[in-house]
Amino acid sequence: MGKNMDWIYRPINEPDLENTLEAVEKALGFKLFVWQKTFIATGVFRQYGATTAKILRELLAVDARPLDYTTRPGSHMGVFYREELLKIKEKLDAAGVPTRKVATSRQQLREYMKEYESKNIERHHAGWPGREDKHRIWK
Repeated sequence: MGKNMDWIYRPINEPDLENTLEAVEKALGFKLFVWQKTFIATGVFRQYGATTAKILRELLAVDARPLDYTTRPGSHMGVFYREELLKIKEKLDAAGVPTRKVATSRQQLREYMKEYESKNIERHHAGWPGREDKHRIWK
């Protein structure tokens, strides 16, 4: 297997997103596959590493509604997903990569929602357009 395998880590040609993803890779200590990067950017393309890509897609949507982790998930997979998301968020936060708010207590949820709703009111009054494609986190 002497083929060059660099293609599986290739950039996806969106410089701002690539810069963010490089910081993510550095924080996590491993490189993301091109299909993970594609999924993070567009919400489509499933392959190996889909859970990590889905978690990063959720966490990198920094302006999205805070995640509500105040109640226990109903399945083992839900528990696993939540634990992985919180571990990855901790690494990204420690590395200075901006991430979405994740509330793990009712108090946090109230604070984060108040801040989120305040920002949305400001955007509405400033005439910010709504997101035309809800599935894309990068323009």
